Amino acid sequence: MLFKLTPKENRDELFDREEELRELHRLTRTEWVIVLGKRMTGKTSLLKTFLNEVDGIYVNAMGMRSIRELIAELMKHVRDLKISIDLGLAKVTWTKIVDDVFSKLEGRVIGLDEVQELPSNYFLKILKRVWDTYDIRFVFTGSMVGVIKNLIEPGPLNPMYGRQPAILRLNPFTRELSREFLLQGFSECGLRISDSEIDEVVELFNGYVGWLAYYGNYRCIRRVPHSKALELVYSEGKKIMMNELERFLSNKKNRDKYIRLLKMLPARWRDLELGLNVNKKVLRDMLRNLEYAFIVEKRGATYVTSDPVLRRLVMEL
Repeated sequence: MLFKLTPKENRDELFDREEELRELHRLTRTEWVIVLGKRMTGKTSLLKTFLNEVDGIYVNAMGMRSIRELIAELMKHVRDLKISIDLGLAKVTWTKIVDDVFSKLEGRVIGLDEVQELPSNYFLKILKRVWDTYDIRFVFTGSMVGVIKNLIEPGPLNPMYGRQPAILRLNPFTRELSREFLLQGFSECGLRISDSEIDEVVELFNGYVGWLAYYGNYRCIRRVPHSKALELVYSEGKKIMMNELERFLSNKKNRDKYIRLLKMLPARWRDLELGLNVNKKVLRDMLRNLEYAFIVEKRGATYVTSDPVLRRLVMEL
């Protein structure tokens, strides 16, 4: 069902991602892959569907901040695995962890979802060991910060230098696909809604399939009227995006300037420079950080916040 809110796990439930699935199958024959995309564009659904087709292993790394958490999660997927180490001990070596755990996963595809918050230094050393030693392929998802950034742009001292994964970008739907998604979903549940309502939803949610699915779920499953459904999508979405924004801002010294910048969008460089009263380097770093986190994107000469829920949330801060 298109409007169910949990991630899709099979091809029959996945809407218009056939090309991306084919590309994942092709690339993972020989490569590791990073699936890049904004929140609510369907990365998890794509990853889970692909992994089901290749008998892969799915790990949700959202919020993981230690290698111990990752290894403990991987151990759950390995049957009859007997590891003769205590992961709580300080003297555990990364080589021992890799050899005990990943040797049992030889020949498998491992999907690590939202992996960017894992500690880069230790994790990159483990990944190098796996790359050099085992027939294991990884598919990563996340925003271009932390681990993901270090995988995509490794410097000469990075353990993964010369071992960059391939990149698969997942974009929001076009207006046409958004409309088709809604019409197909409403057809599945036998509900007819007006063209004007469809047009408003397509315009408002800007191709973000997660928000479209939330709206469809409120209308089809919970039988909520149009206007109320729109507000409920924002109410639920606000919680999700506020958490995302707080995670991004948590280590930023100039938090207030970031919020001011976001409130000014859409805007050009010169307008931002004057409005924030910062030098070029500071502004460049701020915009790069926002772009890497998929909070802001550049369209022509203008910087915008394309996620409609995040855009509204920012204006209320």
